[in-house]
Amino acid sequence: MRIREAWEAGYNASQVTVAVVDDGVDVGHVDLRSAFSPRVSFDFVKFGSLPIPMMSKETQHGTQCAGLVSMEGNQCGLGVGHGATLGAIRLLGQDELNDALEGDALAFEKDLIDIYSVSWGPKDDGLTAEKPAKFTQEAIKNGAVFGRNGKGNIFVWASGNGGENGDNCALDGYVSNEYTISFGVISSSGVPSAYAEGCSAVLAAVSGGDSMIQTTGLESTCSSISGSSASAAIASGIIALALEANPALSQRDIQHLIVHSSNSSAVSKIQFQTNSAGLKFHPSVGFGLLDAKTLVEKAATWQLVDSQKTCSRSQLPSGSIDFSDCQEISRIERVILTGSIHHPHRGQVRILLESPRGTESELLALRRSDTSPDLLEWDFVSVHFWGEDPRGIWKLKVESQEDLERQEDFRVKIEEFKITGI
Repeated sequence: MRIREAWEAGYNASQVTVAVVDDGVDVGHVDLRSAFSPRVSFDFVKFGSLPIPMMSKETQHGTQCAGLVSMEGNQCGLGVGHGATLGAIRLLGQDELNDALEGDALAFEKDLIDIYSVSWGPKDDGLTAEKPAKFTQEAIKNGAVFGRNGKGNIFVWASGNGGENGDNCALDGYVSNEYTISFGVISSSGVPSAYAEGCSAVLAAVSGGDSMIQTTGLESTCSSISGSSASAAIASGIIALALEANPALSQRDIQHLIVHSSNSSAVSKIQFQTNSAGLKFHPSVGFGLLDAKTLVEKAATWQLVDSQKTCSRSQLPSGSIDFSDCQEISRIERVILTGSIHHPHRGQVRILLESPRGTESELLALRRSDTSPDLLEWDFVSVHFWGEDPRGIWKLKVESQEDLERQEDFRVKIEEFKITGI
């Protein structure tokens, strides 16, 4: 990922604040204590200012992620953004997450925190479909639009570890979300990791998912971590390097930079598609492997994007959708389809969307083990049309792999079709 080359160019994420939202951080660790800031930290489990986890191996996840971001090289290694200010927000540790607390945690000090690094989500069992509840979604949206004094907080999410369970991050509403940025994982040999989940919302990938990467552990020990949890923390550190290169970047600028600097040629054994804007993409890895050196170089001279524009339609039939009069947008950023599926076994349903330029994106993949009924008021998000002209006829294809005795058992209602861009 050419992180060392970004360091050699003079960047270490100084003046950037990254908050790890997890099960707490051992803030006294020899590799973390200088980076830690109580001002951007809080314990939402015990309501204390020091978000220290319980001292057991089951509760060192946040400490491990924090190390990948901001280790100072005293004992366990050097974090990607080792000059960053570290915030620690303890949210995990209760039996169940509470929507109000979750929302408070993701809105905490939103003008002081640049990046929220999040390495958790719904169960990766291939059965669960879960999205942020009301307060949490409002916090994410409000932060992405108004946080960082109007530049927008950057919410980095892990895509999930359920690939080998047939899971897909389109059914994770934190990942399939208009306002978050999610990353897949490739192995050190360049192949997408089998456990990593893919979907049309994944923007790019991080490498090393098959490796046990040394990082911080509890009580000033070192430990090892792998998986998509590591990818979110490493990606947060790389984005922090870009923000140091150009503090004026909005969260949308960061997305544009990732799209145009990620390296598809570093990924092997998958077949990329190319959209009409000339961008290569794949659901497992988005637009390719994060490239820290190219990212900071582009960030330093980046011309800020114009304010975001939106075209939308409501209460649509499935099939063809005419966006010929979408004059406000010349280059797409994201497409968000909000709808409900009525089906006795929702895992048998597949959704494909084709742009007027012929690019096809799979919004919902099959999950053969998921026999639960229905999927209601769900956002399907795709980044695969990035840079395309939205004008023309869009084609939506919804299919069931299961033959149903009664046709009325399978209904799809499209509540809104929205395109964002510039």
